[in-house]
Amino acid sequence: MTRPPHISLNSPVVSDDDREAVDSVLQSGWIGTGPECAAFEEELRDHLGGGNVVCVSSCTSAIELMLDHAWIGAGSRVAVPAWTFPATAGPAAVRGASLVLVDCDPDTLLIDPGSLEAVLEQGVDAVIPVHFGGLPLSPEVSDLAQRRGATVIEDAAHAFGARDERGPIRGLGSLGAAFSFHATKNMTCGEGGAVATEDGDLARFIRSARTHGVDQDAWTRRTSGAWAMQDVARPGRKANLPDVLAGLGRSQLRTFGERQRRRRALVDRYRTGLAPLDGVGVIPPEHHDGSSNHLMVVTLPHGVDRKQIVASLTEQGIGTGLHYRPLHHLSWFRTNAELAPGGLPSCDDLAERALTLPLHGALQPKDVDEVVGALAMSLRDA
Repeated sequence: MTRPPHISLNSPVVSDDDREAVDSVLQSGWIGTGPECAAFEEELRDHLGGGNVVCVSSCTSAIELMLDHAWIGAGSRVAVPAWTFPATAGPAAVRGASLVLVDCDPDTLLIDPGSLEAVLEQGVDAVIPVHFGGLPLSPEVSDLAQRRGATVIEDAAHAFGARDERGPIRGLGSLGAAFSFHATKNMTCGEGGAVATEDGDLARFIRSARTHGVDQDAWTRRTSGAWAMQDVARPGRKANLPDVLAGLGRSQLRTFGERQRRRRALVDRYRTGLAPLDGVGVIPPEHHDGSSNHLMVVTLPHGVDRKQIVASLTEQGIGTGLHYRPLHHLSWFRTNAELAPGGLPSCDDLAERALTLPLHGALQPKDVDEVVGALAMSLRDA
């Protein structure tokens, strides 16, 4: 049996303060969605610099709810990058929408504007671009889509803490941005997500739709004295964030800036260490000051067997990951999704060369040096 790596790919960091925050909620007598979630939403809004923030159960549910609001479903065409996790495309697929897969930029793994433009010329109703690895999308992506009348829903699962020239990523120039607070993210609730948007109508819709479309949630009924719900204007889904998870998120948010600065230092150390390795690329090639530094992705030299490299790193106790297998390499999407005109050559080229190295809050500088040394040894032996 393979032993667990001594340097893991990802490891959530939960402090004593985090544990005390969760325990405080547990002792409060109210652990469902209520005052803690409301406070978390307000603090997130302040952190992002304005707009509306509504917490939900996951980034996936955030995308689902925005698709619901935009009435995207059967008969709709939705463009998504092929270089992403299935959760980006799944919400549109299960609604019966037709998917069109778009190629990636080989230097960033973000959606390629040229490939997207060719898809938009054929007509799509919505685009769900991804801030891959926490690298902010170019505003050009939203501009292209909106000129063609397509709704833009940002998959910002990697991008809490990222920023572009307009400020923090928070749904500026789109319907909204969907964040993830999953256990692997830079800031975690264990599970959870949020929608950040400038659209007040969308925010109001999600507040109702996340609790089945009921006009008053249980906490509101309790504090207002209402003995029963009043109405359902439009059916919704179960997608609320409980207070016990919001409590963890609030605690994590208080130290987010400090942890991000440390994460940036680890990425800089990786870049310095990896620079001498012939044929190894870093995504992106140059550091972007607005990146949330969610992932440490490298590309291996052409002709190198990635499975052999992974096996060697595993033997040396180094955890690795893959972000991602392009969607059109997965059986359901290969059969059911349409490809952008000209195909997806960048995704196909990188599909066997991308490799994710350890990056998380528990990682030490000496661990980075060990990972780089182990990768160099693996490449020499390949």
